[in-house]
Amino acid sequence: MRHLVAFAVLMVACGGDPAPADLPAGPPTDTFPSFYGEVPKNVLMISIDTFRKDYMGRYDPSGDRTPTLTGLASSGVALDDHVTCSNWTFAGIACTLLGTYNIDQGFTPKLVADGQVPYPEGSTFLAERLQTMGYYSVLSSTNGWFTPEWGMTQGYDEAFVPYNATAWGAWTEARDTLLGASTDKPWMVHLHLIEPHVPYKAPDAYQVELQGLDPIPYDLEVKDDHYDTTRKVWPDMTDEERELLLQHLDIRYRAEIAYTDDQIYDILVDAQRRGLLDDTLVVVWTDHGEQMFEHGYQSHAYTLHAEENDGIALFWAKNIVPMAWTEPTTAIDIAPTLVELLGGDTEGMTGIPLGQAPLDRARFALAVARTGAVQMVEKEGKKLIFNWSGEAWFFDRTTDPMEVSNLYDAAAPEVLALWEDLVPMVQRAEPIAPEYRVNWPIEALDSQQ
Repeated sequence: MRHLVAFAVLMVACGGDPAPADLPAGPPTDTFPSFYGEVPKNVLMISIDTFRKDYMGRYDPSGDRTPTLTGLASSGVALDDHVTCSNWTFAGIACTLLGTYNIDQGFTPKLVADGQVPYPEGSTFLAERLQTMGYYSVLSSTNGWFTPEWGMTQGYDEAFVPYNATAWGAWTEARDTLLGASTDKPWMVHLHLIEPHVPYKAPDAYQVELQGLDPIPYDLEVKDDHYDTTRKVWPDMTDEERELLLQHLDIRYRAEIAYTDDQIYDILVDAQRRGLLDDTLVVVWTDHGEQMFEHGYQSHAYTLHAEENDGIALFWAKNIVPMAWTEPTTAIDIAPTLVELLGGDTEGMTGIPLGQAPLDRARFALAVARTGAVQMVEKEGKKLIFNWSGEAWFFDRTTDPMEVSNLYDAAAPEVLALWEDLVPMVQRAEPIAPEYRVNWPIEALDSQQ
């Protein structure tokens, strides 16, 4: 309740009224999203690592542990049917900031050690586009994949890993860099937050529910121990041991999410006090989700099921016209939406600005990670997942949003229709992931006849 009241206060301070008196009055712009008066010229972008969509209050029937993000979504423009383009950080951030699928660049990031190379030169990321538009930009990333080492920070005037590797630390160091630059240019501050990534270790105050559980002989606050427990120990556990471990994991993960949400609230309050929200568009998105053994694994970079592949995305500003956008969107739509709003050129982007995509569009994802190469297509509520090992899954998300029941039938017309969309994407990915051989189901090839 404290945070709900506090967020309401923040909204008032930030101009919660749809047409705040301290902003230029005027009718809604003809942009999408729309704004009263004018489109804000500055950008505060917050990308959140490993944030599972159905753990955000807006989508969580068990309760709201994210009042800040829920408030931003409710008073801004939330993309309620949104998927990411991969299931791990390097791949998910790259395609989001490019506004194209990675295979459109003839490249895909690989989690396997012998395939780890930087993004190739010649790909134009969001910060570079804004740079050509006269923007000054700062990146503060707490995840090592999103650093100059991996070739994704072109265009940022400053890009660094903060000394204080928390969300608040990322903000304060980026904020001080921005204020110290004394620039008259429009600006973008981009915070990438690794929380709530493994290991889950929020402050004790967020984990009081653990006191009601029996202890476990595993240290989930140490990364290697966490992974060893969920990968090596889990298969030999009894059902009772698994249930107890899942309770510990769930409480710790939700604690991380609540802690991150509180820090975002503090960031917004600080930005407001310093006048940094007055003409600023806040953009929030996630790079991928997190699995809790729903489909055989814990953490991410395994499958492209809902818990790893569904995403969160929203736009908020003091003068935004609030609405819920329920049509299908994907991660590659975020950058072209932003560039178009700010008056830039989206040439070369294959993502589609909000409001312009057909309802029957196919959305794709690709991961070369812990289970080899896996791809996904989702269209009109139907979803096909294919691991190159030869295994395939089909789900009707209109009735089974969390993909519990695999309805794959090789002869079903809906399955064959999705293969028609997915096979060409697999064929495009084959040359850039030669470490893996595609074991084609016969029905996939038949779909191309």
